[in-house]
Amino acid sequence: MKCPFLEEIMVAYCKGCSVKKMLPKDQLVLQNPCETDYSKCPIYQDFFAQKKKEPKMVQEVHIDEGVEKEKPCIWMKAGVVAYRMCVTNYDCKNCNFDQALVDGESTESPLVAQAIAKLRQLPASERKCRYMLTGDFSYKICPNNYECWHCVVDQYVQDAISSHPFLHKRKERVAKQGKAIRGFTIRKDFNYLPNHIWIKVDGETATVGVDDFAARIIGDIESVDMPDRANITSGEHCWGLGKNNRIARMSLPIDAQIIERNAAIQSDPGIVKRDPYNKGWLLKIKTPDKSLNLLKGDEALAWFEKEIENLFHEVESNANVMIPDGGEVPQDLAGHLSDDQWNAVVKRFLH
Repeated sequence: MKCPFLEEIMVAYCKGCSVKKMLPKDQLVLQNPCETDYSKCPIYQDFFAQKKKEPKMVQEVHIDEGVEKEKPCIWMKAGVVAYRMCVTNYDCKNCNFDQALVDGESTESPLVAQAIAKLRQLPASERKCRYMLTGDFSYKICPNNYECWHCVVDQYVQDAISSHPFLHKRKERVAKQGKAIRGFTIRKDFNYLPNHIWIKVDGETATVGVDDFAARIIGDIESVDMPDRANITSGEHCWGLGKNNRIARMSLPIDAQIIERNAAIQSDPGIVKRDPYNKGWLLKIKTPDKSLNLLKGDEALAWFEKEIENLFHEVESNANVMIPDGGEVPQDLAGHLSDDQWNAVVKRFLH
């Protein structure tokens, strides 16, 4: 897992520009004169007009003393990290590094916990508010021991930006990335059935698949068996996934009208395990009745965590697969189970 404090970026600087601007290499486009025909650059043309007789003029450009200097990251100012320059001009809400430190979801990281602990060790008179570090406030000392959720000022600022389109886009992006829990991933923007089938409604169509938990229990998936009928009834097997004699057959608790089957998984069934929430979807059905009891949001997260604990207990007590405290289930869980043990686990969690 990549350290959230690690960032590598290749950049270029224009020595002729009045302000020393950083140009990330992966963002340069063909329209940028620096990378195409630099002679069209107005800075180059102006300088060339003044220095016609100096062939190496670009190398002789001197930046004025008033040029904007590199800006240290606010977390460097606070002493959390030893060295880090700001690459977003203190636009912290668009900075992934800043979000990794302040997001509630990221507080599980030991590195983030250490960073916050380091801030709290400062004398009270030196605990500068994060908005002071960014320059938004001229002076403000943190009175809440960096527990921003208790701070009236922070709440005011957050309320002021909560309607910004960026915030909604970022929430959608984070949700699509999924949340990792002890080696398993769950998508928070999906709804779930208790047998680890996810359902994502989009208008009159609902996409259906199995979650990462189910895919890991099933193990290697070399075959996908789906009904060729247009309709399936409640409790009827709607697909079979697995390999050889280990086929997990799962069902929906509702009558469903099939609109589309995922053709890609017929030629490459392994997609279901590699990418269960995206390319590994199974069926598209007519939107189910709204009265269907689906697990959503925080309720789904709590259920998912409980299922993981139950699975750990099951494999440790009945399959002699030892998992250290706080550890993750083996990637090849199915390979550690006998056929009888595998069938018992599938029956308990996926039926």
